[in-house]
Amino acid sequence: MSQIEKKFRLHEDWAVVIAGFIVIFLALGGVNAPVPQYNWSTSQDLSTKVLTPSNLKLLAWQFIFVLSISIVLVVITGKPMRSFLVILPVLYIVAILALILAANKSVKSFNLEAVIFSLVFGLIIGNLFKLPLWFRENLNGELFVKIGLVLLGTSVIFSDILKAGSLGLIQALIVVLSVWYFAYWVCKKLKVDDEIAMMISSAVSICGVSAAIATAGAIKGDPKKLSYVISMVLITAIPMMIFMPIIA
Repeated sequence: MSQIEKKFRLHEDWAVVIAGFIVIFLALGGVNAPVPQYNWSTSQDLSTKVLTPSNLKLLAWQFIFVLSISIVLVVITGKPMRSFLVILPVLYIVAILALILAANKSVKSFNLEAVIFSLVFGLIIGNLFKLPLWFRENLNGELFVKIGLVLLGTSVIFSDILKAGSLGLIQALIVVLSVWYFAYWVCKKLKVDDEIAMMISSAVSICGVSAAIATAGAIKGDPKKLSYVISMVLITAIPMMIFMPIIA
């Protein structure tokens, strides 16, 4: 790689911040993208609401938007463009299928979310199909998770922060730090590997799977260890999502 290429290559974490702010500024500038319809109850609803030409057109426009932002990311991070252009449509299709399944009325009644179906699809594809080595090496799902985390911050309304006040913010900080360090201490007492301990601590104290993926990217963790942590979080979360509302 030439010195010029190295000079303009950004770290992935800074790149996703830039991508996130591009989306935020587009929204502030009045760019209003219609949201595709995912909700359905019966097979008739699926064909008349979700799989209609107009809705599929919205999904196509959504893909073009994601592709445009992603190309900017690929360029500024120096990742191989050709591999990315093959991998992104696969990730997008899997994500859309997961969203459609999770939007079913019966599935919603069990509080099952799209991330669970995404995990199932990933397990099926990874175990039943032999993916090329270049595909596995360039599969960069955490990149989109990090962008999602940046955008997630925009859902925190500033007025809510003002209502919480300084004491509320301090309390939130204390809770997150306390839970993180306690979880890490328990992991070390159980002689858990350092990488797994950090991923578990972040998942428990912050926002579950997303936090684990972001932490794995930050510490350059082993993808297999990340898979263990994600599986553990979901195995714990699924029964809680199903049975806690019933118990309450």
